Amino acid sequence: MYQQTFNPLKILLTLVLTLSVAFVAAPTIAQDFSYLPQTEVNYLQVDDQQYPALLRPWQGKKKLGLAIIVPQLGSSPDEAGFTAYIRRELNRAGWATLAITPPKKPTMPNYATQAEDVANAGDNQLSQQSTQAMPVFSEEQLTLNIEQQQSFLISSMAQLDNLGKEFQGKRILISSGDSAAIIAELLKDNQLPMPDMLTVINPYSDYPSHNQALAKHLAELSIPILDIQSRDGTAASLATQQMRLELLPQNQPYKYHQYRMSLDLLHKEGWSNGIKLIEGFALRINKAYPNG
Repeated sequence: MYQQTFNPLKILLTLVLTLSVAFVAAPTIAQDFSYLPQTEVNYLQVDDQQYPALLRPWQGKKKLGLAIIVPQLGSSPDEAGFTAYIRRELNRAGWATLAITPPKKPTMPNYATQAEDVANAGDNQLSQQSTQAMPVFSEEQLTLNIEQQQSFLISSMAQLDNLGKEFQGKRILISSGDSAAIIAELLKDNQLPMPDMLTVINPYSDYPSHNQALAKHLAELSIPILDIQSRDGTAASLATQQMRLELLPQNQPYKYHQYRMSLDLLHKEGWSNGIKLIEGFALRINKAYPNG
């Protein structure tokens, strides 16, 4: 009698390769900000959808200006951790804060082969070298992802003047992680309103070519820059730390400052050090170039 045999490896390959192939955009997830005062929660409209923007007024006698906060991609404008801490603590130093919803991260694509085609896997060999990582996105999809993220930020930032108009003074733009790389490139290309000063926190891009260009983009900006790098930053951020330091001029005391944090920004013990760096930097720039 004929006895059917099973190849465990072939079964496993079939299961893995029959996963979904489509690139699917992450759905919009409603965010609940009912724990915040209603006056604090505002909305920006991008592509016929509304996205939260959280506005807190300055506190005390100091009224220095507005800090615009762009968290890392795919996070909340009140992201738990250092972002939420900055959003609340800078108010005491005389800065109103406006945290916006950042662009989403693209959903990672899956690749599929029909079950009946598994046996033909050797018909078309991969051109990728064994020593190279398989590219996650094609060049076309990569370009589209970046353009969508840039378009989202351009549309959001264009609406901020009206939202923060009552808070006159200087404008600090504070961006974190992968959002910082997009912000730097857009500012370099004059596609965003130029702030009075820029703070980047553990800046990086997931795309190697854009990550390598990050230091050059920062160096081309004429505004004062505070660059905070913590030891728990991503490998991509740590990889460009020295390059960022070397490309930016050291003979212009108000042009660029890089600080390396010894404490992890994921833990509250490091947050107070980080906020002091931002407050001190803003104070020095404000004294050097006082509000008119």
